[in-house]
Amino acid sequence: MNINIASNISSVTRFLSDVQKKQIPFAIANTLNDLAFKARKPALPDAADKTFQGGATPFTKRGFFVKKARKTNLVAEVFIGDKQMDYMKFQVRGGTRFPKRKALMISTDATKLNKYGNITPATYAKLINDRTKYFAGIPKGKTGAQFEGIWERYGRSRRNSGGQRIRMVARYVDKAQYRPLFPFGDTVKGVVFAQTGGVTDIFRKRLNQALRTAKRK
Repeated sequence: MNINIASNISSVTRFLSDVQKKQIPFAIANTLNDLAFKARKPALPDAADKTFQGGATPFTKRGFFVKKARKTNLVAEVFIGDKQMDYMKFQVRGGTRFPKRKALMISTDATKLNKYGNITPATYAKLINDRTKYFAGIPKGKTGAQFEGIWERYGRSRRNSGGQRIRMVARYVDKAQYRPLFPFGDTVKGVVFAQTGGVTDIFRKRLNQALRTAKRK
């Protein structure tokens, strides 16, 4: 998504002299960078905390970056890092996620999740490796893909170490569908066009700084 601030700049600079207008590119570059870094932090991490159950993970909140503008290239870019974008693209754009291997593993009501609503690496390792408590596949007496997953044996006792009952703690699926959830573009636009502290306010400040600097030369 591209955001154009040309009209906001024109409204502030139309009464400048030709000499003063030479400072405009420098002021614009600084304005774009100020806005980009405001979007990067705190706006986007705060939006992520409000969007995701239990708040966003620290790893997700560290995933917003800025490519700075220069006076010779008046474009600033706010983007999500590659590692975070691997999963955030589905939260931003929606779409269908397919497994990198045989199947996707998704949680059920019986899955132990952390405060962010995720299966931790430690829990995942137990589900995969603890064969005494968990087994993978479809239990005897059940048929259909909806029963394929990882099952926990529970209700164990000294007399029955294998457990008396079972419950599904993770489901195997061949794809997962996502709807757009994280308002990345709207969050950045909110920073740029905020009535207070938005592009017009910041540009006036940066232009005044540039003009004062020019007078001293």
